[in-house]
Amino acid sequence: MGDLTMDFLRLMLMAAMLLTSVQGQAADQTAAPTAMPAPHEVEFLRSADKACTDCHKEQKEGMHGQHAKATNPNNLAPVTCTNCHGQPSLQHREGVKDVMRFSDSFNQPQGKDGYPIAEQNSVCMSCHEPKPLREALWAHDVHMTKLTCTSCHQLHPAKEPMVGIPAQSRIKLCVDCHSKQHEAIKAKTTAQDKEAP
Repeated sequence: MGDLTMDFLRLMLMAAMLLTSVQGQAADQTAAPTAMPAPHEVEFLRSADKACTDCHKEQKEGMHGQHAKATNPNNLAPVTCTNCHGQPSLQHREGVKDVMRFSDSFNQPQGKDGYPIAEQNSVCMSCHEPKPLREALWAHDVHMTKLTCTSCHQLHPAKEPMVGIPAQSRIKLCVDCHSKQHEAIKAKTTAQDKEAP
């Protein structure tokens, strides 16, 4: 009888240990979950544009106007130099022209170093949606393929001169630009006439 009693006691002890273990696990699951440590956030100590403004001193103050306050809709971060101008190569500091340079279609005819109008405008259109531009002023649609955005708009101004101009000034702007265009065509035609035998 002694062996049977010992076997019974061992069985009871194992059952008690098992019951205690199961109750402990259930209590752990109902207890408040332990707080996970907050993920470490990296905070930049220098401007994302520092590499650019080290050489481009005229832009040391950074961007002004709307672009300075803007959030890039593609990455939800503040707009930086490289968002519009692209990533420079290692040879950039040696004078290689490898980043987007925006030009005024009227006063800076595109030479061998100039970027095509469509390529320049596609940079602007990566953030500025066509529909709101079209709704703001019909001329955006008409001129999109013939002029660069920077023919009318400035990139880094303290105040964008095109924003909020009255209708009278818009009409004057159309007349002024188209008058220049007609004068240029007339001058070119006159020069060709003088060259003809």
